[in-house]
Amino acid sequence: MTVPVIFRVTLGKTGNSLRITIPNPVVEGFGWKEKDQIMLIVTESEITVRKLEKDRKDKARSRPAS
Repeated sequence: MTVPVIFRVTLGKTGNSLRITIPNPVVEGFGWKEKDQIMLIVTESEITVRKLEKDRKDKARSRPAS
């Protein structure tokens, strides 16, 4: 896959949350598979998605502290 690539996706509802589907060419390009854990890095204007490596699982929080 040559980057950058732009995909248009639609938000879907799952319970009380919204979800996006990551297009298969992106999943294959990164070598991701079902059950892989990912990290979302959220700023005021962007969301970055990264695979959570095994040695970093303990350091990431699943939700912000209340």
